[in-house]
Amino acid sequence: MRKDYIDWLRNLAILYLIPYHTARVFDGLNDFYIKGEPNAVADVVVSASYWFMPLLFLLSGVSSRHALQKRTAGAYARERFARLLVPFLFGCLLIVPPQAYYAMRFHLGYQGDYLDFLVKYFTDFSDWSEYAGGISPAHLWFILFLFVISLALLPLMTRLGRHDRLPRPLRGAGLVLVPSLALAALALLPDLSGKNIFVYAAYVLLGFILAADDALDRVEHVRRVSLVVALIGAAGIAVELAVLGPDSGPLAAAWRAAATWAAVLAMLGYGKRYLNVRSKFTAYFNPAAFPVYIVHQTILVAVGFYVVGVIDHGAIPFALIAVGTFVLSFGAYELLRRTGPTRFMFGLKSTRSAAMPLPSRGRSAAVPRSVSQGRVRLWSSRER
Repeated sequence: MRKDYIDWLRNLAILYLIPYHTARVFDGLNDFYIKGEPNAVADVVVSASYWFMPLLFLLSGVSSRHALQKRTAGAYARERFARLLVPFLFGCLLIVPPQAYYAMRFHLGYQGDYLDFLVKYFTDFSDWSEYAGGISPAHLWFILFLFVISLALLPLMTRLGRHDRLPRPLRGAGLVLVPSLALAALALLPDLSGKNIFVYAAYVLLGFILAADDALDRVEHVRRVSLVVALIGAAGIAVELAVLGPDSGPLAAAWRAAATWAAVLAMLGYGKRYLNVRSKFTAYFNPAAFPVYIVHQTILVAVGFYVVGVIDHGAIPFALIAVGTFVLSFGAYELLRRTGPTRFMFGLKSTRSAAMPLPSRGRSAAVPRSVSQGRVRLWSSRER
């Protein structure tokens, strides 16, 4: 059965990265490659955006179950290398360095040309401060984490994939409570620069489990409870930030982990309820999502550097950076998808240049079953 809402949730989360990273330019709570005049609206946007990366990891778990239903574990692993590791490596070599270049120009007043910068960037490992020009995977950490998690969980996912029903402890209220407690415990484990791979691995595994035949119906049934818990959790996070500040301790991290699970579960439930419809938007954006994700932050940093150099406060620079990033990111995708080498570099399947037909509003039988199944994966391999 086609799950159009998975496409919607994934695509909306990817698009949300553009206003989120634009807000990072103007928030006063975190460092970034380019900084404008801080404002309270940007602070709220950044502080309230704790849900979208867990959502992307969870949707990847959903897609992994569908992928393993149609291929062997070995074929799945080879696909992870081609769709994740290859774009990560090319991205670190070609896409990420300009972010550090503009960061050095903005924060350190660097005056050298880009080629001189590249020599320093790839040979000097004394400074890992990415927002001041140090070497870093930047936003591509997500792809690296997803690659490692996918392979590490493959034996367990292969075993769990033999069962088509939700485990008994996750039925009813347990669907909200049990993962919340587990994620809260995992949040206490050591992280890497504020990114806890154990928590993200749990989201991938939870997504895999929720993709069982009867599970997503249960998610829809508990959507209201999930929303209430998510709102209570959000209120607690707001109090934490206002009173204690960010990174205020392990208990706050555990609370945040539980609140995030409730928020993701509510989004999944309401998405299934209201977004399970086909559209021209998802038909176009499904293959574009991964390339847009890879290029968007580099474009945003470059656009932000020149915009903030002229005007660094208010709604106008925010709008210019966000809209400029949106337009240029999709323009980049239109170029990248047209040649075999660039498709390979950015994780797009090599296909004929003929475009996939847009979905109709009619019966699902109008779309071939193989295409319908293939497009529920996080990074679709049925590109235009």
